[in-house]
Amino acid sequence: MHITILSDPLPPETPGGAGQVAWQLGQGLIAAGHRVTFVSATPGPAHVETRQGITVHLLHSNYAPRWRAWFGLLNPQTVRPLNILLRRLQPDVVHAHNVHFHLGYHSLVIGRFAGAATVFTAHDVMPFAYGKLTRFIDPARPDQTDGFDYRLPFGYNARQMRLRWNPARNLSIRHTMHYYVDVRVAVSHALKEALEANRLPPFEVVHNAVNPDLFDLPDAAVDVLRQRFRLEGRRVILFGGRLNREKGDMQLLAALRRVKRTVPNVAVLVLSHSSDYTRQLIHENADLAHELVFGGWLDGAELAAAYRLADVVATPSVCFDSFIVVNLEGMAAGAPPVTTCFGGAREAVLDGKTGFVVNPYNIDALADRLTRLLADESLRQCMAAAGRERIRQQFTLDHQVSAMLDVYERALAKRRGRTG
Repeated sequence: MHITILSDPLPPETPGGAGQVAWQLGQGLIAAGHRVTFVSATPGPAHVETRQGITVHLLHSNYAPRWRAWFGLLNPQTVRPLNILLRRLQPDVVHAHNVHFHLGYHSLVIGRFAGAATVFTAHDVMPFAYGKLTRFIDPARPDQTDGFDYRLPFGYNARQMRLRWNPARNLSIRHTMHYYVDVRVAVSHALKEALEANRLPPFEVVHNAVNPDLFDLPDAAVDVLRQRFRLEGRRVILFGGRLNREKGDMQLLAALRRVKRTVPNVAVLVLSHSSDYTRQLIHENADLAHELVFGGWLDGAELAAAYRLADVVATPSVCFDSFIVVNLEGMAAGAPPVTTCFGGAREAVLDGKTGFVVNPYNIDALADRLTRLLADESLRQCMAAAGRERIRQQFTLDHQVSAMLDVYERALAKRRGRTG
């Protein structure tokens, strides 16, 4: 089977997120004996390159972000080149991931008219929202952990975006999803619920995954990274990605102050570079400067080693977080997650068994769960073992590839039904 995967971002331009998920899926499909071609975008001239032995077609796209609500539907810079490319490649399946910035949702229409079966994977709420979804969260109710209403009220996007609002955007996306996509996939049941609550047609669920074998590193490799970051003798909380408000940085820092009282040798390893924002954050929280260690963007064996040296993973997002891959990576490496209740994290993390699920606005609960895991070696090891087993049983790359191949077969059956 020849699958063409469309994704605005791809590694190494993006260090994680949907682009990394799409890339890893492509690698798994190739390992399963299928042909995979990637299509992405570049602000420079269009060209073709090979990354890790995989062909990547990069189409030119460069425009001011204020036009995203229009160009994310149909980008005049990519429509003709993509049409020519797909008609030349003649893939069996066109699988679009995040295409809401450069390749556009119209890429699925192009795929349909090129004769391919079409599949769309939603990684976030962008098919109905313009950014992070927080409206359903009430910070004044820190004890609420479920029963959320994801529906956006009439006029919400217009009020939020003002002059950048496109009144035809969501209607156009729903039309494309209904008439030009053979199978629609969400990366979690929570995301499926949110999409369908906002008038998108039905989705099915294929969870993201990890390759647990990548975390089987010699202890010496872990020790090298530990020494590089000067984390010897410290209990480490890993925070994957940039510190920002939506990812719960303020909640994490507030909890960290309380954790320090019981675990004075605690450190937070942040897997991103320091920035003007983080420098200001440290200035405002100078009492925690010693506890924050910035490891930069890591990949490959170094990234795996960072997870291996961590005692706990923290993902306290205060927005809808569809399905947090950092949690999977933590469990695969033996670092139990303390994660958010907002979104699909609980579908991987079993509260009290493979980690903890909390409302991040409940600072007492967040601090308590972090402290318990850092201070109780027996509890941490028990949850680490349970987490590794859960990954092996349900969230390996092989599981994801198998589920996606089933999706492709059903999409192809629909295509054959259309063509007679």
